[in-house]
Amino acid sequence: MRIAIVMSSSSSSRSLDPSASAKAAARKATGGAVERVSPATFPNTVWGRGFLDKLDLSLQAKQGHPKYEILKEEVRKMVKYEAKSGNDKTMIADKLRLIDTIQRLGIGYHFETEIEEALKRVHDLGEDSSFNNIDEEGNDLYHKALQFRLLRQQGFRVSTDGFRKFMNNEGKFEQWLATDERGLLSLYEAAHIAFNGEDTLDEALSFATKSLKSLMQHKKINPSFQKQIDFAFRVPAWKCVPRSLSRHSIDFYSGHQDTSLHNQKLLMFAKLDFNMVQKFHQQELQELADWWWGSIYEATDFPYVRDRLVESYYGINSIFFEPKYRLGRIIATKFWLVLAILDDAYDNYATYEEVRSLTEAVDERLDARALQELPDSMKKVHRIILNMYDDFEREVGEIGPTFGVEYFKEELKRIIHSYLGEVECRNEGRVPTLEEYMIHGYGSSGIPVLCASAMLGMGAEVATREAFEWVANESKMMKATAVIGRFRDDIFTHKFEQERGHSASAVECYMEEYKASEEEAVEFLWKKISNAWKDVAEECQKSSLLPVAITERVLNLARLVSVLYENGDCFTNPHLIKDHLKSLFIDPVPL
Repeated sequence: MRIAIVMSSSSSSRSLDPSASAKAAARKATGGAVERVSPATFPNTVWGRGFLDKLDLSLQAKQGHPKYEILKEEVRKMVKYEAKSGNDKTMIADKLRLIDTIQRLGIGYHFETEIEEALKRVHDLGEDSSFNNIDEEGNDLYHKALQFRLLRQQGFRVSTDGFRKFMNNEGKFEQWLATDERGLLSLYEAAHIAFNGEDTLDEALSFATKSLKSLMQHKKINPSFQKQIDFAFRVPAWKCVPRSLSRHSIDFYSGHQDTSLHNQKLLMFAKLDFNMVQKFHQQELQELADWWWGSIYEATDFPYVRDRLVESYYGINSIFFEPKYRLGRIIATKFWLVLAILDDAYDNYATYEEVRSLTEAVDERLDARALQELPDSMKKVHRIILNMYDDFEREVGEIGPTFGVEYFKEELKRIIHSYLGEVECRNEGRVPTLEEYMIHGYGSSGIPVLCASAMLGMGAEVATREAFEWVANESKMMKATAVIGRFRDDIFTHKFEQERGHSASAVECYMEEYKASEEEAVEFLWKKISNAWKDVAEECQKSSLLPVAITERVLNLARLVSVLYENGDCFTNPHLIKDHLKSLFIDPVPL
């Protein structure tokens, strides 16, 4: 797909079959005139129009439980790192486990200052915090890996040297560690926050993966711990969408029988917070449903557009779920849905002349006069874009300066030019090199423009001009996130798209350029994705000049891809993800 994190099967026009070449030749012979594409048949929405009708969206419902504030302050006291704790390693170990649990449960956003202060103290202790009191040899792999992961995901610079004590002279992890269940899982999680060139963490990931699989095959593992391993293999904590991790962790933590980890007050606050935030999300969904179904989807009556309101909201909710980002979610979800219309128009419905005219209208004039020169089929699309710009100017203007809207417009121009470039490549019937493919693939991944749309509602004090310039200038982190989205999309959807007669994906480009097999191409792309994740991890460090609130949004876009393509293309086939979305937006956590 062109919107890599949105809908793969309708985008990235791919086709290498002889009939496609014949069609390309025919287009050239007729000066590029083409018949209208027959829209593909996609599954209908899995949500009825009244799916929110039975929910209580009143103000009282959002006010939460009477014990909510009391429990929040009690948890705050738990996480505070008191000065008197010094460098006592038992205190450090307890604090690390508490912080890990709080973050997994999705309530860390309430205690950002306390968590930052606690982890800074741990970081300032350096490698001396080796937990020798727990194991006199200093061989507590679980806590060492946990400390490394929490510090690095918080943005602190931390070396991999602390893992050398667990390795032999040949650079391999000691075999006696292969039966340390907790230590292996902690090491596995930590190894996913590696930078490029960190061979120690590459070896750690290989060793932990192999050893855990061996234990599951040959040793009876506690069912509760087995669930932890299974989830980590599906998606490691650092690469998981925060809200999805929260729901999983609350369900897991509720059934945990280990009293050393189970804290009833902590669990109750996490449940109350999840349900209260869910009420805010439900109200936002209702507002968006009125807009989408009332003003756009039915009013415009496009025959080719997929009805994916809830899936689109999930995509944006994955970028930021916190109540304070309500406006950001509303704006960005509206844009996601408009982008879906554009994506399907360019790829699944319109002729080349129609999309070329639309591109020129958006690129050059962006005013009502352009409507008179557009084909009738594209006038509705252009009008939606103009109305969207007006709405965003007004909504952003209510909270501060509107300079971000101009940056956003430029990103929209970039993506539609990428769309048009892919249509031209399809019409020519040629397979570009992988490098050529990614010239359009970066823009068509959807990462830059979705990031810009999300930043619009965050406020100018966070989403500064410098932040928008960072997006516009194709920073290392933006490029890496686009690679993750673009290549993961192509890996999971290229076969289906080939059957539809689309142009080459990254898989076919690599196969053609290097005369490689499909298996070799996919292996190469997975390596590129792995390296891109390492770039993302490094760019999240505190040396970045950008606020964490901005880099976290881009990180969450990368995380989102893992969920959308876990079992196939969940946007095009919404039944694959319906139960998960229901657990996030419809079903409250049982108290």
